[in-house]
Amino acid sequence: MEKQKLYENQIQLTSQFRFCGNAFRIDTYRGCSFGCKYCFANNRAGKNFEGKVHYQLGNNKIIRDYFYKIDDRKKYADINVELMRHYVPLHLGGMCDPFQHREWQYERTFYLLKLSKRFNYPIIISTKTAHLPDKYWDILDPKLHTFQISLISYDDVLINKLEANTPKPADRINFIKELKNKGFWVSLRLQPLVSLPQAKKLLNELAQHIDYCTIEHLKLPKFNDKVWEPVLNALDFDYKANMRSTKDKPEFELNTLIKFNNINELKHLYPSVKFGCGDNDLHEYSDSLNCCGVDTMPPAFNNWLKYNSMVIKMTGNRDNWYPKSNCSGSFNSASVVKGFNFKDYVDIYYIKHYDDDDQQKLF
Repeated sequence: MEKQKLYENQIQLTSQFRFCGNAFRIDTYRGCSFGCKYCFANNRAGKNFEGKVHYQLGNNKIIRDYFYKIDDRKKYADINVELMRHYVPLHLGGMCDPFQHREWQYERTFYLLKLSKRFNYPIIISTKTAHLPDKYWDILDPKLHTFQISLISYDDVLINKLEANTPKPADRINFIKELKNKGFWVSLRLQPLVSLPQAKKLLNELAQHIDYCTIEHLKLPKFNDKVWEPVLNALDFDYKANMRSTKDKPEFELNTLIKFNNINELKHLYPSVKFGCGDNDLHEYSDSLNCCGVDTMPPAFNNWLKYNSMVIKMTGNRDNWYPKSNCSGSFNSASVVKGFNFKDYVDIYYIKHYDDDDQQKLF
């Protein structure tokens, strides 16, 4: 039997760094066994048009070598090394769930967490899990590890339609409470928000048990009806009726005003909760300088990437640190121009989206 190829591109600066301070991602697997029908990673990258997901295990040697380069004093023409030497927090779970079913057999995430503990390296963990074996708790540290728990519905019905392989809502709710009781910074990720009534039910239960809540509305690639049709069919009539696409956008989504009103309604109902706006057209309406709330996390996370257009828009500050290494080729996106450095990309994005007063009139 042919040996399975390992996942080599598991640590990467994503193209979102232009507007996001949490864009230094690491994944311990490629492809996710949770199989959520709306998942952008499986639907755009990890899955082909026939619906086959490409599964790979992360390469422990690559990750280990990056950690050991933090202190070896050699020079590397590698932006990942520069970011790690600056202790920029790693976002674990941007492209697949680090605690999906395969983890209990292959323990790629466990290996990464051990390295994180050894090197005192901060990691933001995005997951839908509802439990961890005891040995994970032995290495997890509230000073170094924070949790973003994704949950889109309080009731089982919607979960069963859209993400049947994930833990039940009640179990994830209890896991959030357990994390908080153990002293971890924890947020609720309503990503995607697909039902405002369900979001309210979740926040009624969790408002006093979370440090943050990130909201991002549903987006569906219109070029693949095998993806969007079953998802749309699971939504209630009002939400589905307002999903639109435009000629210059490759996705179905709600218009900005509807999304803005949804967020404001939740802010009004739950004033004790800090909300982040994950939709690209609403970032600056977040209650912190990053829609994931990284700027509200423990001190070990202070070196998040503050040089980005969202921070510039909200504070006017252009003096924050940014990596000097060449970042061309460190991400794949049709919306970026090869040849610019980190600062150039951010500045050009800012000019395009914020410098023109007309472009700031969202509604």
